[in-house]
Parts: sequence; C-alpha cells; structure tokens
Amino acid sequence: MNVRVSTVSAAVLAATLTATSCTIGGEAAVDESPLAPTEAQAEYAEPELPPAERGELLEAGPFIDLSPGIASRSADSQRITYRSTSGLDGSPTEVTGALFVPQGAPPEGGWPVISYAHGTTGVARECGPSQYPDMLGQAARINSLLDSGYAVVATDYEGLGGSLDETAHPYLEPATAAYNVIDAVRAARAANDAIGTQWGAVGVSQGGQAVWAASEQADEYGAGLRFAGSVAISPAADLTPIAEPEPPWALDLFQLALLPYVIAGFQAADPSVEFDDYLRGGLAGGFGSLETCVRDNWLNSALALLQSSPEDVGPFSDDATDAVRAWLDDIALPRGTSDGPLLVLYGDRDTVVPAEWTARAVQRACESGTVIEAVLIPGADHFNLNGTQEVLEWLDARLRGVPALSTC
Repeated sequence: MNVRVSTVSAAVLAATLTATSCTIGGEAAVDESPLAPTEAQAEYAEPELPPAERGELLEAGPFIDLSPGIASRSADSQRITYRSTSGLDGSPTEVTGALFVPQGAPPEGGWPVISYAHGTTGVARECGPSQYPDMLGQAARINSLLDSGYAVVATDYEGLGGSLDETAHPYLEPATAAYNVIDAVRAARAANDAIGTQWGAVGVSQGGQAVWAASEQADEYGAGLRFAGSVAISPAADLTPIAEPEPPWALDLFQLALLPYVIAGFQAADPSVEFDDYLRGGLAGGFGSLETCVRDNWLNSALALLQSSPEDVGPFSDDATDAVRAWLDDIALPRGTSDGPLLVLYGDRDTVVPAEWTARAVQRACESGTVIEAVLIPGADHFNLNGTQEVLEWLDARLRGVPALSTC
C-alpha cells in the first residue's frame, strides 16, 4: 500500500470524521474509457433459511427516545430485531434496525418502503444506529424520505446494534449487507401491515455498497417483494486499488482512518488474519476505533493519524499482500447484473473512494447489462454531495414505474 500521511489539525480532521450530512445531486459525464472486465467475483453464500423465514420479525417495540425531528414525521416508530443470513457461510443471523412509517393514510397497495443503509459508524456492537435517538446522525436522510411519503426501514447490519447474536460485524462484506437490507423490508412489513411489497434502497458509502449488492439479489433472495431500484451514494464498491503494489493513488488521511475498519472486516471473514500483518503503531490498535463508534472517537483518530508514518502501513509480507488482495477482489462490486436500476452518485474530489475507482465499477456494471445512471459531481468529495431532491425525484419515478435512464 502506498501511503501519504498529511499533517492537518485535529480540528479539521474532527470536523470531517464527525460529518454526518451527505445530500445528493448535480449532473456530469461519466468517464467511459474502455476498462477490461475483472474476473468473476465470488458467488453469494447459499442461505440456510428457507424463504418463509428470511426477514422473520423476532422482536419489535416502540422507539420511545426517538429524536423529535423523526418522531414528528412518523406515525409509527419501532426498534426491530429480525432474522437474516450471513453472507460468509449462509447461516441464520439476528439483526437489529429501526422502522419509521409516515403520517397519514397509506396509498393503495400500502406504503412503499425504502431500505436505508447507513455509512460507516464503526464495527463495535454499540455502533448500530437504532440504539441512538438520532440514528447516529442519519436523521436528516430519514426525514427527507418520510416527508416524501415513504416508510423507512434502516438496518444496523449484522454485528451492530442490540442483537444478542455475538457475530462480529463483517464490514464491507457485500452479501451479508445485501441480505440484511432485503430482510429489513420483510421485517418492516411484518411489523406494520400498512407497508406494501414495493421497495427501493438508499445507501451512503458503506451503505452505498450494501444497496448496490442488494440490487443484485433483489429477485432471487428478495423473492415476493417488488424491487424498484437502488441509489448508491459514494459507494465503497471496489477498494481493490488499495492493495495494488504501486497504486497511482496514495492513501490519504481519511483512507488511513478507515484502514482499521477494513482490516477488521477482513478479520471477520477470516479469523486467522492478524492486524500486525497490515498495520503497526497507533494504526495497529485501531487507535481505539474498534471499541468505539466513529463520531465518538475523532480525537483518538486524529492524534494517532498525525503520529503515523508510511512505515506503519503494510502489508508486511508477500503472503499478507496476496491474502488482502484476494479478499478485496472477492468483495468488489459488481458481482453480477442488478435486478433493477441503479443511480450512482459520486464526487470528482472524493479521496476516500476516488472517482476512478467508482467509474471502473460502474463500467463493469454496464458491461454486465445493469441499467445504471452514474452522475459524477464536480467539486464534491466523500462528505459533501448536494441535492437530495434529485434522489427523491429518481425514487419517485422508479416507484411509479417510469423506465430508468442509463448512462452506459
């Protein structure tokens, strides 16, 4: 891994690490230069749960400490626990999340539901957004969806939240995320019978990868539901360039901040993985980030990063290099053709998931036959995309059955 460690103030880093507002919009052309397709990705794990038990509602209760902004918009707010599937081995899991149903009477056929997938909040158990009154900073996005007449179900993902399931959070493992996003819709329908079968998905960063992966499983794993499309915002679709021997993109400060989470995800997939094979110094200990949530750990993150050097980042052996490269290739999207349209929004100044990385994933999706509209937004980075209205208009058109535009 090629590393560049910048010297910035802790205050500047804190402002970005704690930024939770990411809206969407703008128009620009996508780089359509020829790209060779990658080899076929790993297949999704075969679920052990029969279809009738996927998304089974295990527990539901009122979200009594919900922030006023969401509470005032929601006629029914619940914390939920539901059954889902591990993407690593297909075994049954328990996942937590939250459900919000808008005020008023549902339309004919029931409320359309948006499965919302959050960005990186951490990998510790307490980092499930449903455990917090403001959904760990997700309230603004949830509010905009409720205001537009959608029910919203927000998964915590496996390993995060209040479930008694002791599995580690498989950070960036796309099959698990896909199953969690889809099963959340089933659980929402079980928790409130005014919710219909029509659904879409919206996700940011880690969540952008999750809803993209869900779009590839919407017909098979999501049988019985009517999938309208996914919006993937700054998606972590393909991080394989991180492990290139001489990448043209040096890792910047915010990529370094995420590296402990990435290695934690690798370790969840393969318990034999050792942090010391990839990270040393303050980074090796995750600068406390693996025990706390992102927005609670900005100071430790800032201090550790400012004290880091290129020598603290590996891999530190050929075997470790081969292993992480294979894993990153395994989790890269696309893995197949999406079962519904995709809207992908990303910024040309994104240094966390550079635009070149996203453009390559988009090009491969085009080659697979996915209907995808990709919008590269000039001047936008990973944290400041603008234009929520454009996303809402795209969702509205898809849920009304209007054919999606393809920029392929």
